[in-house]
Parts: sequence; structure tokens; C-alpha cells
Amino acid sequence: MRHTIDAVRLLVRHPVRLSVAVAVALATVQLLAVAPFTAGDEVAHLDYAWQVWHGGLPVFEDGLQLRPEHAWIPAVQWTSQHPPLFYLVLAPVVGPLADAGHAVGAMYAARALGALLAGVFVLVTTWAARGMVREGSRLPAVVAFVTACSAVVAQTAGTVLNDLFAAVWTTALLGLAVRVARRGLTWPLFAGLVGTATACALARTSSLIVAAVGLAGAALAALAHRQVARTAALTGTVVVVVAAASGWFYLRNLRLTGSVTGGHPDWALENQGRHARSLLRVAIDPVTWDRLPNLWWWGPVVPRPVGTVLLMAVPLVVGIVVHHRVLRRPLLAALPVAVPVAACVVAAAVQLAYATSGGGIYPRYLLPAALPLVAGVAAGLAHRAGRTRRWARWWLPEWVLPGWTAVIVVDLVTWLVSGRGGSAGAAMTSPPTTPLGYPAHTGAAWVAASIALGLVALACAAVVRTLVRPPRADGAAPATPRGPARRSPGLR
Repeated sequence: MRHTIDAVRLLVRHPVRLSVAVAVALATVQLLAVAPFTAGDEVAHLDYAWQVWHGGLPVFEDGLQLRPEHAWIPAVQWTSQHPPLFYLVLAPVVGPLADAGHAVGAMYAARALGALLAGVFVLVTTWAARGMVREGSRLPAVVAFVTACSAVVAQTAGTVLNDLFAAVWTTALLGLAVRVARRGLTWPLFAGLVGTATACALARTSSLIVAAVGLAGAALAALAHRQVARTAALTGTVVVVVAAASGWFYLRNLRLTGSVTGGHPDWALENQGRHARSLLRVAIDPVTWDRLPNLWWWGPVVPRPVGTVLLMAVPLVVGIVVHHRVLRRPLLAALPVAVPVAACVVAAAVQLAYATSGGGIYPRYLLPAALPLVAGVAAGLAHRAGRTRRWARWWLPEWVLPGWTAVIVVDLVTWLVSGRGGSAGAAMTSPPTTPLGYPAHTGAAWVAASIALGLVALACAAVVRTLVRPPRADGAAPATPRGPARRSPGLR
């Protein structure tokens, strides 16, 4: 018993590591709880990787070449417009298993790779957040936990989709851009920006747009540091390298579809029951803003508006109110926050434009630019009301963060016990079969969920400990302060 207690005490000293474990565990719950091939996107992404393994690229009109028995097969290859980097990574995992006749095993292997990617995303987001705040800030540890608890991160990682892969690269690029604002454009940052921009262009078209905003912010910051020559060199190098690495694919899209993006909105409107809307109607639709930025809702039992308000809106508003002055600082001081915010705004605008042609509003589409949203929620949860705000003394992270976490846990558990199959829910209490013939791994999913919930509790305790006992500059952890903490200016 004593050894167990000592082990727990040791674990809670590492909130970021625990948060990484939480992200992987929650993604594992998703990959086990949802039956295989119940969504057309997953089998289409798997087919893309299989075709890459065999040296080809998919064509929209040709449909799927990998057609697992009993799986739901879409009429066309509707993931063919995506750049191939994600599928190059996936191909060595998917190809051999699918060739051996184990298509379901290939799918689970691809999902497992996505679960590991969830942990990588937490690390990259935490690193990027460190560039937005002052040195020694407690906020990155909260960002790690908030990111790890995201239902959308788990659902995207535990399904064969390319959104989280693209989000890793765009978040890394934004992290580099905010460091340019603080330090100037050093040669390591120069090389990092060129490399991540190239990866973004080869990962997903929408991530290239977010990358462009990050690069513009980095260039503006470099100019503010009076690095005109390096800024010009960065601009030219990025254009040349990105065009050389990915231009061929976008020219292929243009040749095959008449569009650089390679989309087929006309086919979707005609065959999928979608309806075109004006940009204004999309923008004023409450469902758009209830759904798009809500990264923490599992559903389908807990109403989505409840999740939006409790898990996202309230802490985000608190974070904005507490740190609203950060964007009023001089240019170089404001850019570390302004650049990610601008990227998020542009990403949301692109999503609104996509929805005008009948495209769905999915929060996973906002993952490539979710950094400021996650940081804002974390800032709200980490805020400690001081003496100057008597009306807000009750807002303390010691109970606000566990309360927020409790809503996440309740939402997850109700999702698991709802018994609803398919990609939008689990099949935990209903018979573990689907109309397509493949069962979800109900027992294993419950075991994974138990482990995940334990890790969530430990990670929450570790983050609260960090907020209550912030480390000193010399790395030692002082005793818990007895009086109410004073507010520190800016992002903490």
C-alpha cells in the first residue's frame, strides 16, 4: 500500500506526461468502442493508404480498390483530393495486413497509430503554448491536460482520419512562428518553418491555409525585429520548397477535377442530400457556433449545448476577460498570441465557406488551428481570482478544474453506456454487432475506459498540484501558499 501511494505521488509530479497518457488512453477507448467500417470516410482513408502501398494514388471516379467484406463502401473515392503524406506514413502499416487478407486488422493497426499520434499532438500543443507565455508559466501544463481531454482529439485519433496528423504539423508551425516573435528569426527556426510548411502542404489542403497565416505572422515578426534579408530569404525558400515538394499533387488535382483543392461539391449536392446555403446563413446559424469550436463533447447523450457552455464557452470567456490586455501590447509582445488567434479565425472562415456548398460542420476541421482555443480554455481554468475581484473569489482552479473534468468524465461514461453504434457513438450495452457484421470490442473498451478514467483523475490531480504549488525559478517546488494568490499580469 505504501509503495502504491509513493508511486501515485511520483506520478502527479509529471502532469504533461500523464496528459500524454490520457490522450492515448482515450483514443484507445474510441478505437475499441466503435465497430469497424461503420463510416465511409474510414474505409476510404484506408483504401488510399493501401493504394499508396501499391505505388498508386486514388481517383475519385474509380471508387475504392480495397473493399473489405461486409464493410460499407462509398460509391466514389471521396478522399482522393487529399495530399499523400499521411497515407505514406500509414501505408507500411496497412499494406501488408490488407494484402494478407486482414483488412479489419489493418484498420485497427491504423487506429492504433492514430492513438499514439494523440499523445504526440498533446506534446506539440504544449510546446507551442510555451511559446505564447512567459518563461516559467504554469499554463502549458493546463494546456496539455485540456488538449488530452478533448473528445474530438480522441475520436479523430481513434478513427482512420487525417485531421489530427495535419493538426500536429500546423500546431508545430504556429509554435515556431510565436518563437520568431519572441526571439527573432534564427536559422534553426528558419529551417523548422520551411520543413513544417512543406509537411502542411503535403498533409491536408486546409492545413496549408493555416500554415500560410503562421508564416505571414513569422514574417511580420521577423520584420519587426528588423531582419529584412532573412524575411525575404524565408519567403522565397518556402515558396520554392513547398512548390517543389507538393506542387505536382495540386496540379494533379487541377488536371483531374478542374480545381486545385480537388473537391466535388456538385456530386455531393446531387448524391448526398446536401443543400447549398449562403455564407450569411451559415454564419448566423446557432448550430454552427454550437458545434464547430466544441472540442470537448463526446455525446450523444449529454446535450451538445450543455457541453459547449460548460466545457468551452465559460472557461474561454474567463480566459479572455482575464488576459484581454495581451493583444493591446506593442507588436512584438502581442504577436505570440495574435498569430495563433488569426490562424484560428481564418480556419473558421474556411470552414464556413466549405459549409456553403453543403459541407458538414465538424469540430475536427478546427483542430489544425485549435491552439488559441485550447490555450484560452486552459487560461480560464487556471485563473485564480485575487483580492481585487471580490465577486469572483469562488473561481479557484482547485475546484473549477476538477469540476470541469467531472463533466468530461460524465459525458464520456454516458457515451459509452448509451449503446449507440456507429462512428458517432459506442456499442457498449447493446449487442456488440453492427448491420455490417463487424463487432466492437466491448469488453476491451471497458477495460481501456477504466484505465483512461484513472489516468484522467491522476492527471487532473497533477495539474491542480502544479497550479497550487507553482515551481520556483530554480526548479524547486515551494510549499503551498496559505493566503490567496495575487494576480500576475498577462498570460501566466
